[in-house]
Amino acid sequence: MTGGSAESGELGIGAASVAPLPRRSKDAFGAAGIAGRAVGAVGLAAVGVLHLVWAAGSPWPARDAAALADAVVGSEHVPAAGPTVGVAVLALGGAAVVGGAGGAGPIARLIRAGAAGALIARGLAGGVAATKALRLPDPSARFRRLDRVVYRPVCLVLGAAVALGSLGRIRRRKMG
Repeated sequence: MTGGSAESGELGIGAASVAPLPRRSKDAFGAAGIAGRAVGAVGLAAVGVLHLVWAAGSPWPARDAAALADAVVGSEHVPAAGPTVGVAVLALGGAAVVGGAGGAGPIARLIRAGAAGALIARGLAGGVAATKALRLPDPSARFRRLDRVVYRPVCLVLGAAVALGSLGRIRRRKMG
């Protein structure tokens, strides 16, 4: 029988040698990093596509523009198409880089870190703080509720996913 066992020294590893870390732990972290990149990229792509749908004039999934405005910005009017397309472009570009575009270069790493940081900051600060920072009117009660139960948690999950995916990529590069 070829191969032998580690205890017998037939593999060139003596019984007193320190065993290497189990491969499973490295693979588990790698799998988590891959999952983080996938969740982050798909989530950001979905956000980008949804903003393009809104920029094109559709109120989906709301029944009309007023209901959409109340739900997503907490006011009576939806934002103009230009800023909405801007958000879409940022989200779609972020999705591409989070998914692997740009490789492991410093610019791609900076974009990934910025995306993770922005999403986590939005999740922690909330939409009310964002509307105040943008000098928008106080948001409606419906927006505040949706922000608390949907938007903030989604931002935190996406931010954590992007961060996890980025850390996995850094760790693998350092490990060889």
